[in-house]
Amino acid sequence: MIHNVLIANRGEIAVRIIRGCREMGIRTVAVYSEVDRLSLHTRLADEAYPIGKAPSSESYLVQDRIIATALKAGADAVHPGYGFLAENGDFAESVEKAGLIWIGPPAEAIRLMGDKTVARQRMKEAGVPTVPGTLEPISDETAALKTAEEIGFPVLLKAAAGGGGKGMRVVSRREEFQPALQTARSEAKSAFGDDRVYIEKYLE
Repeated sequence: MIHNVLIANRGEIAVRIIRGCREMGIRTVAVYSEVDRLSLHTRLADEAYPIGKAPSSESYLVQDRIIATALKAGADAVHPGYGFLAENGDFAESVEKAGLIWIGPPAEAIRLMGDKTVARQRMKEAGVPTVPGTLEPISDETAALKTAEEIGFPVLLKAAAGGGGKGMRVVSRREEFQPALQTARSEAKSAFGDDRVYIEKYLE
């Protein structure tokens, strides 16, 4: 039985989880970066703990700190929300190794489907129709641009470790490709700690 849940996220998703837990009579623990100190989720939760500076790489993506906070707060479960560490199999495994309940898919399922390029490969192997695109993350920008031209613009650059719409960029023309790739990589790194990006055909 779950009595106290730490929510490893912020914003709307954290608020929704807190409200859902409240309806079920479950206590909640919020975490926040220094800029989120007065955010709604910190005020709605039963408890709130600081976990670092504004960049998510120094707060919401610091796995050990989040787990330590859950243990300190006496939480018996961790809910990741979406984005950040929600699709990180290692985090799910670490939560369970710490003796906490992971509210989400098993670590192995996350590893399989959380990495979008691996998921695309598995779907292709299973004969599931997929949108045209790459099965591997972009490693060579010149080759990637050529692939985008072969697929045909517009294309969508997507974070391999993505979720919640972060690390995605629509590219309509050749000259937009390189700056869009840099932006997508930067967003992906900031949101997920992983800057790998792949290409899909954008369906309008």
